[in-house]
Amino acid sequence: MKISILGGGGTRTPLLLKGLLSLEEELELEELSFMDMDEQRLLLVKRVLDEIAKEGKGKLRLTYTQDIRESIREASFVICAIRVGGERLRIIDERVPLRFGVFGQETTGPGGFSMAVRTIPRVWEITNLLAEVNPKAWFINFTNPSGVVTQAILGYSSLKKVVGICDAPSSIHKVIAQFLNKKEEEVFTDYFGLNHFGWIKGVYVDGEDVLPSILELIKDLPDFERITRFPGEFSALIKMLPNPYLYYYYFKEEATKDLLRAERTRGEIVEEMNAKLFHSLREGSNPLSIYLDYIKEREASFMPGRLKGIALAEGEGYIDVALKVIKGLAKGDAEVAIVNTRNLTAISGLEEDDVVEVPTLFRKDFLRPLSAGKIPAESLAMLKQLKEYERLLIEGVATSSYSTLLHALTLNPWVPSYHIAKKILDAFIEEEQEYFPHPG
Repeated sequence: MKISILGGGGTRTPLLLKGLLSLEEELELEELSFMDMDEQRLLLVKRVLDEIAKEGKGKLRLTYTQDIRESIREASFVICAIRVGGERLRIIDERVPLRFGVFGQETTGPGGFSMAVRTIPRVWEITNLLAEVNPKAWFINFTNPSGVVTQAILGYSSLKKVVGICDAPSSIHKVIAQFLNKKEEEVFTDYFGLNHFGWIKGVYVDGEDVLPSILELIKDLPDFERITRFPGEFSALIKMLPNPYLYYYYFKEEATKDLLRAERTRGEIVEEMNAKLFHSLREGSNPLSIYLDYIKEREASFMPGRLKGIALAEGEGYIDVALKVIKGLAKGDAEVAIVNTRNLTAISGLEEDDVVEVPTLFRKDFLRPLSAGKIPAESLAMLKQLKEYERLLIEGVATSSYSTLLHALTLNPWVPSYHIAKKILDAFIEEEQEYFPHPG
């Protein structure tokens, strides 16, 4: 089997390789092709990858290329993890909304909007090429904003063998299992929503829903609010555990004030860490040690505190989901993972072709989202608004329509008014004009 990794110079790529090595014999892996347009970055990450590869059986070939056709040809799976515009434009995504008192974040809100406008056309180019060169391959999308990008692929390309992956739900599952002192496979999290916009409405152990007990425990647990920023009583109020990104929706004012007080955005922190990593890889003699130090620093910067006894490594959620998906689709053993896929009938009240984030069953070359059952009316109303925003955003990109993009941004839950939406959009056009249509 051959697997292609687009964006192979990314900082999570070594973690992905480590995970794939654990399935080297089971999947009969023969080649991993790492493709990246940034040759220098790819060659520096190659130093780390070559060291990690020594842990394998020695039969797996690692190849490196800037030729996307070469990389995707004959691959069974194509993993897409690109960042159009790099960290520089991520920072602009975060900073522009703040000028107008609106929270900026790279995957949701106006920041995610801008990232989607830049990213979707490039992903369409890739998927159109894949449909021409290797239409039988499965396309696994890591590229953010994952849900919107996956929706754009399934709605506007001929590819149907597409899965979108985000680490948030699987990371929540891991934390819950550790909190309950259970193995991950002993716990089922009844999750529903969209990417970075979902809830856990049940946690099942031995057939019993233990979520009510969890909500009661965390209500008076100081560490819970310190780590998640959600007051324990809030989860008890909605009777669900919210995805951490829902903090930006339920607590917009607090989230915006926190970021306005901060000296640097998340993108600026990551940019500095990445620059330090690549400088050290260029100058240092022990690439694997340098990389592991980087991962520890990034992990600590993202989650400075933890619940006692609970640990989660940087990137661990992404890799575990990817391995489950690949193993299930390739081998046929039943696997269940929370991914972004077509709704079908999983969430009643949304359209069949809406991309949702739900537990999904994987078998050989087959997937089927599991039914979410009855969900709260308030959640469905929020999902419908965000889904309409996503549809208009993708339509605006497809038609290069300023007015449609403005309509979409006006519907974004983070944006308080039409006038603010217009100011933000016009500012993005000024800062990132090569990616945006102009008015008129």
